[in-house]
Amino acid sequence: MFRDIAVPMTGGSYDDYALQAALSLSAHYQAKLAALEIVELPMPAYDTWALTPDPGTMDLYDTLRKSAEERSARLRQRLAKEKVVHRIRTVEALYISAWDAAAREAVYADLIVVPGFSRKEEKRTAHANGVASLLIEAGRPILVIPEQASLVFPLNKVVLAWRSSKEASRALHDAIPLLRDAKSVDVLIYDEDQGAPGKERQNNLIGHLAAHDVNAKAIVRKSRGIDIGSLILSHAEKVDADLVVAGGYGHSRFREWALGGVTRELLRSSRIPLLLSH
Repeated sequence: MFRDIAVPMTGGSYDDYALQAALSLSAHYQAKLAALEIVELPMPAYDTWALTPDPGTMDLYDTLRKSAEERSARLRQRLAKEKVVHRIRTVEALYISAWDAAAREAVYADLIVVPGFSRKEEKRTAHANGVASLLIEAGRPILVIPEQASLVFPLNKVVLAWRSSKEASRALHDAIPLLRDAKSVDVLIYDEDQGAPGKERQNNLIGHLAAHDVNAKAIVRKSRGIDIGSLILSHAEKVDADLVVAGGYGHSRFREWALGGVTRELLRSSRIPLLLSH
């Protein structure tokens, strides 16, 4: 069950979609909402000999802190009208990225809600790396809300992208509260063995979900060389899904590659909210 929900305010134009979804989740699950207003304090510039920091650095820090406090004040006014338990925290990211600072704070959350990718290509890589930071460093499930998307309860249809892996298993179990609340769940399986062992694994999976009061059915498809992420989204859009659940594949050694091809395609192209776990 979700009891603590965190929403890092990234300063982007899509923050409002993430905040609205977080409010909806908090109201539905009677959870506490933590809004993290993050102020990024960059490394100071130095003189030619790298001995003396720029004296204007402190003035810049004061300006950034003041701006963050003003945003927090506006957010406080807005949330005062909402019937959810909430708190607003100004978090300083000193010499680290805002995403890394958010990851440190969000380890205490049951769920992190973030906005989807920017439409501007030059910002996509930074956003992808930020999501990767949260997946890897916070170790918490992340709900990504694309532009113009929302999460309204009760959920009608959820698509669970499944493969026999620890990432998919983690995503499934992190999403149990949402899967249980959905009217139906499509467990989408691509390129699975259709012999007796494969059938047995499917039955075990559906039985496990049933034990958690999840109304699920397995749907097996052949990818036939087509990109898996595109096929997942195609099915989700076809059945008018409210949410896609998937494992965040990849590894932490090289942050820029931390999101595997399927996950990256889901993030870049989905118009449907995504729940990712790593």
